[in-house]
Amino acid sequence: MTATHAPSSPVIRSMQLAMHGLFVLLLAVGTVRAIQTGERTAWVVAGCTAMVLWYAAGLVLSRRRASPVAGRWWVAGLVLLWVVGVLLNPELSWIAFALFFLVMHLLPRVPALLTVVLMTVVVVIAQVSNADGEGTAARVIGPCFGALVAVGVAWVYSQLRAESEARRSLVQQLTATRDDLVATHDELAVAQRQAGVLAERSRLARDIHDTLAQGFSSIVLLSRAGLTGPASDAAGRTGSSDAERLRGLLEQVEQTAVTGLQDARTVVLALTPDELSEAPLPAALGRLLGRLGEQTELRTDLVVDGSAQALPTAIEVALLRLAQSALANVRQHADASRVAVTLTYQDDAVGLDVVDDGRGFDPASARIRSNGSGFGLRAMRERLADVGGSLTVESSPGEGTAIGASVPLAAGS
Repeated sequence: MTATHAPSSPVIRSMQLAMHGLFVLLLAVGTVRAIQTGERTAWVVAGCTAMVLWYAAGLVLSRRRASPVAGRWWVAGLVLLWVVGVLLNPELSWIAFALFFLVMHLLPRVPALLTVVLMTVVVVIAQVSNADGEGTAARVIGPCFGALVAVGVAWVYSQLRAESEARRSLVQQLTATRDDLVATHDELAVAQRQAGVLAERSRLARDIHDTLAQGFSSIVLLSRAGLTGPASDAAGRTGSSDAERLRGLLEQVEQTAVTGLQDARTVVLALTPDELSEAPLPAALGRLLGRLGEQTELRTDLVVDGSAQALPTAIEVALLRLAQSALANVRQHADASRVAVTLTYQDDAVGLDVVDDGRGFDPASARIRSNGSGFGLRAMRERLADVGGSLTVESSPGEGTAIGASVPLAAGS
């Protein structure tokens, strides 16, 4: 059991694997040397087997996220088994260097240092008692120096692990903060769109009420006045005054209708995009491409094929909005270096093509996702359908994208 939860750093995982490998290596060497001495061979094998099984049980518990208390009891049992093994044969004393790392990692600092000191004393006693008076100093200095190195490495490991945990926690906090900001931004965008829609509806309602509705009301009143005028005489004739009165009513109806028509055109003009109110469609497309080129590194081209002609406002608005949406997709998703827009005037139709050399995509697999991705193509088709047009999309991964729109002129007239 090396930790209560899985580490996230590759360095920490490497150090843990090295620690497991050191334990297995020292246990194998100690067992072989102990068997070669021929002293208590059966007991030595049994003790080493018990240590291996206990160590494996700790690894299983660590994968199940065992509590720190369980880890401390586990390392205490492992140290106890090691002490029994040293009593059986001093050759097993060198396993202590692998246990030092576990003790420093799983126990609190002060108990861990005391345990390392006591284990070092056990190693020194075991080595000195088996030295036969030769190399006593080395058998004392070696275990002490090894204990110091183990404590230093364990301290470095704990620092790396703490730093890794802090970094992982910081990344999680940053990720959560980013998600919150994205969600807040989306909510604000939705609220702004809704506020804009409500404001536009309110403005249109006021304009229609103050202009068209009042005009229609006047027409209704004038028509009723004409229908309820003086009846003709028995000969079916109306007086000259009645004819003049009826003529005056009809003139008022005509004037009111003309005024209403002008008001209707004013309301429609207010809904026309600024780009089209200031210039015809080719010039508006040129400004779109000019701004795109200034804000990005894209090379842009505009081609007008055929003689430019005045188009119905609905068709011009639909084509302009389609170009805006297509160029926005190129900017955000295509990763292209060049985009070309071609406006084609024909006798009975007008076409608009937007072609880029970007990464492309698979149109057959395009779907509307939860974040809104994929909605643009459907919106383009719906906008063109309103003016009787159609949309074609040609693309494949790595081959760029070509979006073509065709609108019959009769449909918008």
